Amino acid sequence: MANTKITSRVIADNSVGIPALAVSDGSDGQFLQTNGSGTLSFADAASAFADLTDVTVATSDPALNTNPSTGVGTLWLNKNTGDLYCCTDATSNSNYWTNLGKGTDDVGFTATGGTITTYTANGNDYTVHTFTTSGTFQVTSGSKNIDVLVVAGGGGGGQCNNAHPAGGGGGGAGGFITSSGTSGANSSAISQVAVSTGSYTITVGAGGAGGTADNVVGTSGGNSSFATSVVAIGGGGGGSNTGNALSGGSGGGGAESSGAGGAGTSGQGYAGGTGDETGNSGGGGGGAGQVGNSWNVNSSAGGDGLQNALRTGSNVYYAGGGTGGKGGAAANGGGGTQGVNGTVNTGGGGASDVTADNEATNGGSGIVVIRYS
Repeated sequence: MANTKITSRVIADNSVGIPALAVSDGSDGQFLQTNGSGTLSFADAASAFADLTDVTVATSDPALNTNPSTGVGTLWLNKNTGDLYCCTDATSNSNYWTNLGKGTDDVGFTATGGTITTYTANGNDYTVHTFTTSGTFQVTSGSKNIDVLVVAGGGGGGQCNNAHPAGGGGGGAGGFITSSGTSGANSSAISQVAVSTGSYTITVGAGGAGGTADNVVGTSGGNSSFATSVVAIGGGGGGSNTGNALSGGSGGGGAESSGAGGAGTSGQGYAGGTGDETGNSGGGGGGAGQVGNSWNVNSSAGGDGLQNALRTGSNVYYAGGGTGGKGGAAANGGGGTQGVNGTVNTGGGGASDVTADNEATNGGSGIVVIRYS
């Protein structure tokens, strides 16, 4: 008999007296009996397999949601093609079936890209891909609906001058978009994202630069995105004495002379706080969770961001606004304070200048997190 090379594992169940079988890669498309007495057709082999409690014989391949009751080690024979699969991951509705037969394609979801971690929460096992810089999410097999968190870069703080050192506005937080987790009145959750075999470009926005000289508006942060379907807008730069605050995912804080804060983007963040010439102070940058604080005698803090647990299973704040000219506590979500940049990979806004010795600071870079079970 030609082409009798054995290319896959031997299969046997001595408890029910089924002889060991192995799959041939020959053109005759037969199973070989290891006792040397000849061959079995797929139909005969299927009948033998059907007597086993942990083997399914069908005319199709298994699926992600087959969920075999016998769990890992369950066999599945497609008698039309001769492909034989073994369940090597029985996660509910996310099975993985390794092809033991003549075919080469497994049945299951696999992907690469970013930093890959795992955790268990609420009875589910999750795989996470975290992108702190731009890259590619590559689905190598299967299809799935995934959760995403996309946060853009925060805007830089605005710079005034020595005569009005507290007059600049704080940088706005980067836009915040998620399919799972806390959302605010102006930062609503989106649906899960459907992916299948192919490449998905991931962009992580940089933080915007703080005003680099007297009377310079902060630079807006860079956009972050999952492919072209989910795009978070960079935070707006804080205003200066000669320039208005910029709009963005969340808006930059207004300067003392130009007043109004920049607008936020619907579904991503809030507006910046208002500056006031009477108080010689700029407003705080907007955050994903609230409007930036307008100036007062003691503080013009940035607006707080929002919490999200996709990355580790525990809530972390993202996308807080930077403080304006009167200073104040750092906003939850990586917002910068005077002399301190927005926190990297949070999308926090940068802070304005507050004295002649403190320059405006930069916004924090964004982040993209992908999770599936």
